[in-house]
Amino acid sequence: MFKLLIISFTVFMSSSLMAKRSYEIKFSDDWNVKTDSFGADYFAFSPLTIKKESASLFVKEYSASLQDATEFIVSDINKNIEKNKSKYKNLNIFRKESSKLGENNFSIVEYYYFDNSKSKIMYSMISILKKSDSYIYFNFAADEPTYKEFKDSAISAMKSLKHQ
Repeated sequence: MFKLLIISFTVFMSSSLMAKRSYEIKFSDDWNVKTDSFGADYFAFSPLTIKKESASLFVKEYSASLQDATEFIVSDINKNIEKNKSKYKNLNIFRKESSKLGENNFSIVEYYYFDNSKSKIMYSMISILKKSDSYIYFNFAADEPTYKEFKDSAISAMKSLKHQ
């Protein structure tokens, strides 16, 4: 009985950490979109373009409140680079910005780094839309030419967010 209670509590706590999707995003027709895939609410791929590379956009809503989303993103990036320092090096955060998207705060951090496993520079834009008791996390990533090609499309998808 005690084990069942612990298991039930663990399942409840795990499910409460992840928010149920309360939004929709519209992607342009040239993106392949999967829902509830790879741990994301939305996981989208651009068409394979330059040297068979594709951009990806990961979108997930999390149940948690953040004080400063920009600082949270920067801290998360630094932790990931440090954790994978044999694979990633030469981190350069070149844009940090906060604005409003509707009535919610929207933070954007853009950066690039060298990925030893791919022998190329990878670009990424992490954005967070802060809500009162949750946040929506966006991660757009690709190599430089593909990033530049699909950046506007990824931003349009982010801005298309509609609350349900």
